[in-house]
Amino acid sequence: MLESGSVKIAVIPTGIPNLDPVLGGGLPELSTTVVGGLVGTGKTTLAQQISFHVGTPEHPTIYFTTLGEPTLKLLRYQQQFSFFDSSKVGTSVHIIDVGSEAADKGTIGALQEIGSHVERLSPRLVVVDSYRAIDDLSGGNPARWRLFTRELVELLAGWQCTALLLGEYTEEQVGVGPEFTVVDNVIYLSQEMHHNSVLRRLRVIKMRGQAPQPGRHAFRVLDRGLEVYPHLPVIADAPRRRKGGRASTGIPGLDEMMTGGIPRGQTCVVAGSSGVGKTLMALHFAVAGARAGEPCVMVTFEESPAEHAEKMAAFGWDLADLEKRGLIRMVYLRPVDLSLDEVMYTISAAVDDFKARRVVINSISGMETALPQTEQPELVEGLYRLCANLTARGLVVMLTTEVPDSFGGIRLSGQGLSFLSDNAILLRYVEIAGELRRALIIVKMRTSKHEGTLREYRIDAQGIVLDKSFRDYYGVLTGAPTLRAVQEPRPFTKGLAPNEEAAMNTLLSLKRADPQQVADALGSDLHETRHLLDRLEETGYVIRTDKDGAHTYRVALLAQPGPPGRKKV
Repeated sequence: MLESGSVKIAVIPTGIPNLDPVLGGGLPELSTTVVGGLVGTGKTTLAQQISFHVGTPEHPTIYFTTLGEPTLKLLRYQQQFSFFDSSKVGTSVHIIDVGSEAADKGTIGALQEIGSHVERLSPRLVVVDSYRAIDDLSGGNPARWRLFTRELVELLAGWQCTALLLGEYTEEQVGVGPEFTVVDNVIYLSQEMHHNSVLRRLRVIKMRGQAPQPGRHAFRVLDRGLEVYPHLPVIADAPRRRKGGRASTGIPGLDEMMTGGIPRGQTCVVAGSSGVGKTLMALHFAVAGARAGEPCVMVTFEESPAEHAEKMAAFGWDLADLEKRGLIRMVYLRPVDLSLDEVMYTISAAVDDFKARRVVINSISGMETALPQTEQPELVEGLYRLCANLTARGLVVMLTTEVPDSFGGIRLSGQGLSFLSDNAILLRYVEIAGELRRALIIVKMRTSKHEGTLREYRIDAQGIVLDKSFRDYYGVLTGAPTLRAVQEPRPFTKGLAPNEEAAMNTLLSLKRADPQQVADALGSDLHETRHLLDRLEETGYVIRTDKDGAHTYRVALLAQPGPPGRKKV
């Protein structure tokens, strides 16, 4: 009678960084796995890397070559990888060519040759490369090919071997052939070309007895072999582990506007146009964390760590010292052949390794530019996974993103990131009285009250310094700031109609303007605005200047009220 309860399947560690979690724990022992993919996708390198990791003199690996790459060429090229250990060849890893026997005697000869070596060496792992090439000897007979696969699987299982069968398959062919009903597991490798970028993907299609991670996972072939970058896990409704309190931004006035800073376990998007101070605000945040003993990982896609060090030195911050003391780690992801999975995994791994409490991503716009076009639609999903993963652990995340100075509204990003952020700060340029100035506003804080005023700020030797609010102006975010009307009419506006007073205040703000500029600021018709300005000129409130056939207007210094009894418009 069988006892109740599940039987735990033993697994073999592959030795490939991050592949075991993708497989659901490792390679199931005593199973047979088809590793499919087109030429050049990395099948042989994957199998060789596992072979050298698994094989020992007592329990070796047998690597059978068939009608594909000759053994001498295989050895020559695989020796370029650091995992290849020539001292293990012939003891822990046996590389045997069965191609000649298969060519002479067909599938029966190949099976007999494989069986004799398995019986002689009692391997723990068997690799057949290329297994698909033997199919050519079956004469295109599906029944004969299924029978060969079944007999091979039974042979290897009888000798308690774990097997990898490598084959050249398109993604459409995987799962169609008769061999896929016989084997236990199927892994597929692909390679995608986008302009001059190459992206490699790994997908676990079938893994009996285990729960592999779904989806396509990025990987690279490096000088040390394959390295896999799995999807970050989805954290659904995860409780955020907050210590309570706020994380200082490093800018006193901004902390006050945010009622103490950014709530722990939350994200904050800093949006603004080029040069407005987004990176500087991120550096303030990172340095403030260092001063509070909260290590920060700062990820950058555009400026290198050396450029950040130079920028920080200008404000009295020593990046090298902060790095040496384990308070800031710069992660520079150069925009070359990047995949979204690799980016997200690299950030998460750096946070874990550094035991970070703060994370800066500078910038999302740079990340988007670095990704191939086919990856860009997945950017928001990837960032959602990353931010959910980090904030669930109580970290505070600041993301910067570039947006144009679009007049007439507030735009946080071009990637639809606003819903990802718990808090959002908008930085922008404004032109007032012919001078370019900077403005800051807290657009939202989901779980906290905050100051909603538009504050001016400047950049000096200490960094960002907040000044007073723009209380004397309205329409600052529209790009045409206008002085607010005073409570009591000024002498030169006494008796003016509302539209005349608005035109006067607009000219005071702009100092000098043509009819089109005044019309744009007032949101009125150009013809009506010209008529309005002409009346104000006739009554002495404004002065018109004519140059090259163009008219400009300014407020008269000593304008007197118009003649008694003039009709208001």
